[in-house]
Order: sequence, then structure tokens, then C-alpha cells
Amino acid sequence: MVSKVFNSVGDNNDVVSSTGVTKQQQLLQCDYLVVGAGTAGMSFVDTIITENPDATVVLLDRNSQAGGHWTQAYPFVKLHQPSCLYGVNSLPLGKTFLSKNGNIKERYDIHDRVSGAEILDYYQTACDQFVATGRVKCIFDCEYKIFDEQTGLHTAAIVNNNSPTSSGATTTNDDGNNNDNNDDNVVFAVKCRKLVTVKTNVTVPSMRKPLIPVAENVHFVPVNEVPACAKSGKYKKYIVFGNGKTGTDAIINLLDEHQIDESQITWVISRDVWYFLRDAMEDVYHSSDIFMKMAEANSVKECYLTFEKEGLVGRLDTGTKNDVVPDVFKGPTIDNTELQTIQTISNIVRMGRATSIESNKVVCDIGSFDFSPEDTLLVDCMVDNLYGYDFKDDFKIFEPNRINLGPLTHFFNVSMSSAHIAFLECALDRKKNKNKNKNKTNNNGNTNNDDAKNKCCFFLRGPVYTLPNPEFLIGMMYMQNKSVDALMKVKGGSKFFFNSRANMMAPKHHKGGMTKLLWNTFGPKQMCQFDKKLAKKIESKGYSDIDHCFGIETFV
Repeated sequence: MVSKVFNSVGDNNDVVSSTGVTKQQQLLQCDYLVVGAGTAGMSFVDTIITENPDATVVLLDRNSQAGGHWTQAYPFVKLHQPSCLYGVNSLPLGKTFLSKNGNIKERYDIHDRVSGAEILDYYQTACDQFVATGRVKCIFDCEYKIFDEQTGLHTAAIVNNNSPTSSGATTTNDDGNNNDNNDDNVVFAVKCRKLVTVKTNVTVPSMRKPLIPVAENVHFVPVNEVPACAKSGKYKKYIVFGNGKTGTDAIINLLDEHQIDESQITWVISRDVWYFLRDAMEDVYHSSDIFMKMAEANSVKECYLTFEKEGLVGRLDTGTKNDVVPDVFKGPTIDNTELQTIQTISNIVRMGRATSIESNKVVCDIGSFDFSPEDTLLVDCMVDNLYGYDFKDDFKIFEPNRINLGPLTHFFNVSMSSAHIAFLECALDRKKNKNKNKNKTNNNGNTNNDDAKNKCCFFLRGPVYTLPNPEFLIGMMYMQNKSVDALMKVKGGSKFFFNSRANMMAPKHHKGGMTKLLWNTFGPKQMCQFDKKLAKKIESKGYSDIDHCFGIETFV
């Protein structure tokens, strides 16, 4: 129960929800006001309070608990990646064991992938761990509102997520300000040194309305409702829209869990996609050997066909069927067994995107097909962009008095990317404080240190380079190499990188530890040469179907 004014972080009510809050003005003070308790926000907070023992944080989220989109995820969802690489650096998520010296360790295991429910429990534990420091306050059922330049205060409001008019899924504008105005909310102010917002817009089907018009008589549901609907026995046919990870999960759930015959399923595929196959990643050093062939290919297509031959990627149709070469890559990860399962679907509709669903017809870009509405369940697994990772050309992570989380400075790794950004914030601020007499300060009291931090962050940005086409994978790897190289030049960067549990190559996750890593890096395999070879390939326009350098020139 919360019924008092908060003057600073560290009082006795550090986990706050809307229950029992009195309607009065409250004031909080902190170093960092972090808006969003999803993976990005949680990883940032964890590293900030670890690297800076004096930092104080107020963490806000409009949901009733930490976890971001996981709070709305479908019940049968699991992590794509091994559990040991996800979450915050200070808390294990995967299976653990005691080392010889008594330390708790996680082992890299492609089969150890926790469920969505387990992730929510994990983030609750992380919040408890944050609060126990006395330097973090977590406030849920809360919406960030606006910043007042005159007073220097940020305004937020407790909302009632249980009321019919407050779903917790309200929108924000480009400044992170909420567009909703509800005078009945409990409003409070925050004075902070920096505002930290998450600039991605990861949205799962259950968090939004249908992306296309749907007739009222049609049973069109988000993927979350598949288990209950399948068990109801009401439906003889199923139409699944979308073939990314969510759509693939829906197909597999229908076939394996509910024993739906493949002839009862129609799969609407707007564009074919490449899938990562996790079996090839069981040994990270073996998968590294495969990735290194990226720099040897002469085209993007050759790169993917080589990966496919090596078992790193797969697709629905190969030469035995229509030989459809996918033109989309967003990083969905499945295993070989799951690939074989989805390849059993014979009723595949390739007519472009679905544009509307009429009372008995699905209309697509280049055609339509009929269905019987009374016994057909239509499953929404659609997306409308690159899962929120489409950043503008001039996007910057570090700006005066604020930090913008979201860009992936590490290969498909939100956890490591946000921890990386938090480390730079602390490490380069420490350098600034030691050399404050040398730093120039502008009229707003901001040093030029943001420029130094931004020079350590490389990521895909701009409408041309964030398209979900196959070259996206090559560009992301290129940018990660640049980011890691810059991080290694920051004092403490190497130690941070190799000790981060979110880092796939962290020695502690693998048998052989640092010795094996060094052998693979500098021994006969020469993994250390990969970043140079890839950079040379890209910067010399060595791919016949890539005529750019992914915008790297904009980071100079």
C-alpha cells in the first residue's frame, strides 16, 4: 500500500503499484528515470547500478509487472535462444551448477529455453534484487507523461490497468510522452539527471487491434487464444496469418500439441523467410566457423545457400518443391525437427499480404480465397514492421540529458546491447569526471562526452538499412564487430564484455573457458580475423548484390 509522498529513492516502498495510492502530488529524485521495464530497460538498470555504486534509479512501466511484451505473450511461447544469454547480467536465468570453487554458473545449452511465465518470474526476482540495493524504486501501472523544461521535472501518473478505460496499452509520441490524458490518475513528478526511454515498439498481436479490416462474423483471434480455441472443438479448419517465429509457433502448437491434421491448416505467407536453425549453434565455436564463411561469399544469396548447406539456416521450400528462395530475414530461430514439422503444411497461400478479411473470403495483394466462417478459426500472427527496430537515419543513443535504448549493438541480443550501453554510460562518465577540467561544457551544462559514447555504438539505422531483407544479417554482424572493437578500447571494456552472461562467447558459459576461447580466436581457426575480413568485403563492395556499407559513414 502506498499512501505517502516519496522524496527520494530508497524509502520503504520501492515496489509500487496502483493499489492503494492516494491522489496527491508526489516527488521522486534520482539519477536515471527509466521508462520501460522490458528486457532493454531491465538490462540497463542492472548494469547501471552494478557499474556505478552510487547511481539511483526510478523504473516506470505501464504494465502491472516487469517483462515488457512478455506480459502479453502467448501461453506456449519459449525463448528463441539459450536461457543463459537472456535477461540481466547479475542474475542467472538458465540451468545452473556449482563450479569447483563453489560459484553458481550457467552452461550454454541450446535446449535450455525457459517459458514466458518463467521469464516473468525471473524479472520479478530481478526487481526485488534492484530494490534490495536501496537505490532503485520500481513503479508499475504507471505512464510517463511529459517533461517540463521550466521546472526540470518529468511527470508520470499511476493508472488503473483493471478499469475498462485503461488497458495499459496506451501510446507514446517520439519524445516518450503519453498521448492519453486522464485527470483521474494519480500524478507525480520526477527530478532526474537523465531520462532513459526504450525507442523500440515491440508489439505482439494481443497488444493491438487487427492490422487489417475483419468482418464481424469471422473468428479472428490473436495467437494467445489458439490453445483454448483448439481445445473447444468448435473448429475444423484453421488459417494462420504470418510465418515469422510467432506464426511458426502457432503452426507447431496446432500440429503437435492439439494433433490437428495438416490438411486442416491453411498458412498465409506474404513473403518467405529464412529461419535460424539452433541445432547448428549447439557448439558456438562450430557455428562461428560457419558464420566466418559470410566473409567468403560473393553475394548475399551465396551466403545464405552456404549457411543452408552447413545447417545454420533453413526455409520452407527447397529444390524438392518450389525452390522458393526467401527474401526476408528477421532472425526467427527454430530447430531441425520444427522445420520438418512446418514443412508438412501443404495448404500454403502465397498471394502477398492479406489486406482484408470479408465474411467468407480472405483478400490478399494478388488474389483471394474462400473459407467457411462457421467452423474456421483465423489466427493473427502478423507484424507491421521489423519488430520496432526501424530507427531513423539520425538516431542517436546518447543525447544531452537522455539515453535512447533500443538499437542492437550486438547481434540479435537486446540484453547485451542494453547492458553495453549502460556500461559505456558509466565507464565514459568516470573518464569524464576524472578529466572534467579538460571537457568543454555547453550552456545547458552538458559535456561533449555523449559524442564519445556514441562513437562506441554501431547499429543499423535508416529506412534503407533496417529493412528485413537477407542482407540485414550481414549488416548486423558488421555493426556488432564495430561495436565490440570500440568497446575493447574503453577502459574495463574487455573485462565487462567477457564477463557478461548475456554474451554468447562469454568463457564461463563454455567448457574449456578462456583457454578454449583464446585457442579458437588466435589459434589455427583465426576467429580474430573475421571482423577484418567482413569489413573488407563490405567496404570494398565485395558482395555483388550490396552496393553500400550499411550507413557506416554516418557514424564517423
